[in-house]
Amino acid sequence: MECQATSSVNGARLALLAAAGLAAAVAGCSALYTDAPRYGRARPRPTRPAGPKHAIEAGRGNLPWPVKGSVAVGFGLRQDPKYGTKTRSSGVDIACKAASPVSAVSAGRVSFADQFMGLGRMVIIEHGGGFHSVYARLAELKTTVGAQVRERQQIGVSRDTLHFELRVGGKPVDPLDWLGRQ
Repeated sequence: MECQATSSVNGARLALLAAAGLAAAVAGCSALYTDAPRYGRARPRPTRPAGPKHAIEAGRGNLPWPVKGSVAVGFGLRQDPKYGTKTRSSGVDIACKAASPVSAVSAGRVSFADQFMGLGRMVIIEHGGGFHSVYARLAELKTTVGAQVRERQQIGVSRDTLHFELRVGGKPVDPLDWLGRQ
C-alpha cells in the first residue's frame, strides 16, 4: 500500500514538472524570468554626491598641458586622405621637442608606469572620481606605480611626440575640451 502511494506522488510530481516544462517551451524562456526585483528589494541606483566637483571637473578648460607643443593628431575619427581608411584616436598626439619634461595635469596616484605594447613607455594616473590621464610614447619614466603625484609634477620625458588621453568613467573624452590655453 505504501509503495502505491509513493509512486502516485512521484507520478504527480513528474506530471507537474512536465506541464511546467511544456508551458516554458510554449511561452519561451521569458516565462521563467520576471521584471520584479529579487526578494522584493529594488536595486539601488548610484547617485552622484551633491558635494563640490572633482578637481579635474572643476578645472575643465583650464588644466595645464602635459608638455609644451602643438596638436599633431586630434581626438576622434579620422580618415586617411590617400587610402580612405578610418581610424579612431582616443586621445591627442602632441608634437614637442625631444627630451621635453612631461608633467601630470592634475594630482593623483600612478596606477601604471611601464612598457605598453603599441604605445611604448606609458604612465596612467588615477585622479579619483572616475578620472584617469594617460601619457604614452615616453622616452623615459620619472615615476613608479603607487606614487602620489602633484599637478604639474614631472612624470616622464618625451620623445618628439606625446600621446595624451583623458578618460572619464573609463571612456575617452577629447582632452582639448579640458586643457587650457598654452
